[in-house]
Formats: sequence, structure tokens, C-alpha cells
Amino acid sequence: MDLKTIQPALETQLSLLGFELVLLESAREGKDEILRLYVDHLAHDKPITLDDCATLNEGLMVWMDVEFPHLRETFGVEISSPGIERPLVTHQHFVRYFGHLCKVQTRQPVNGQKRFKGWINASTDTSVTIEEDGVLKHIPFDLIQKARLAPFDEDSTPKPKHTAKVVDESVGAEKSVSTGGIDGPRK
Repeated sequence: MDLKTIQPALETQLSLLGFELVLLESAREGKDEILRLYVDHLAHDKPITLDDCATLNEGLMVWMDVEFPHLRETFGVEISSPGIERPLVTHQHFVRYFGHLCKVQTRQPVNGQKRFKGWINASTDTSVTIEEDGVLKHIPFDLIQKARLAPFDEDSTPKPKHTAKVVDESVGAEKSVSTGGIDGPRK
């Protein structure tokens, strides 16, 4: 099943329930196919709890059985928090977490490199810029295979030297933050 065909409907249904779909993925676990939904609160004001996942599971299963009647014959469905090493999928995710450390893997090399670990420095609709070892590296979104926050590596990674600048086109604003010498993550 092509996940892109069901993702818009899932996003709409989750937003009606006060949540956003962070990432939709399928995985094989033994003989089972799993459809995994990583969700977050729309307001981003509190973490996802086990109760949130259970409530969403109950509400979504009935809806899914009506909208996609054969889906659960093929897939088991799991609803999960994005966790502390949360996936970064959209431009808005990079905007929300700029100044934080992340790991990015690309489908094909960007200037000879496929794996990056750096501080989110800037983001536009088409690319993200991270600072890795004092060097700014621009990565087009269409080449990103996987990106996640890397909070457990922040203490052992040299702090950024450049000023972070994230452009948020949704409100037409640009935000700059000096990241040099600041200890710990910023929101």
C-alpha cells in the first residue's frame, strides 16, 4: 500500500482530534506488517502520553475501518510519541527545533557526504542548513532520507559558531539567534 494515499486523510482526522501526524511509516516485524503513526499535540505544549496514544488508538480504529476497510487486514496499527530523538520531516519541524543538534541521512551524496550531524542553523521551504564542525552545510529537503534530533550527542558535540537564521514563510518572519557559546538546547 502506498502510504501517500492515506496520509492526507490521516492528517485531517488527527488534526480534528487535536494532534499532528509527525511521521507515517510501515515496517515488517517478523511476519507482521506494522503501520506506525508518530503523533504530537497540535499546540506542542505538552508531551504525548500513553493515555493520548490509547485514546487516539480507540478513536482512529473506528474511523479507519470505515475509511480504509481493508487496511487493518494487512497492517497492525501502532500510535506512538515521536520521542526525544524525534523525526524531522517538514520545514516546520526544522523551524521549530532550530538551534538543536540533528542527524541527517540523504538518499544521495551532497558534496560527497550522505550522513550529517550538526546544529540546525537555517531552514527554508526547500532546504535546511546545519552547522557541522563549524562548517555550514546546505541540504535540499528532496534529498533527505531520514532526519532526527540528536539530544544525547549535544554535550559531546562542539557548539555552533554561526548565527542561526530560520525563515518562517507562514508568517513572513525571519528569526536570528546567536548560537555561539550557548550551552544546551533552545526552543
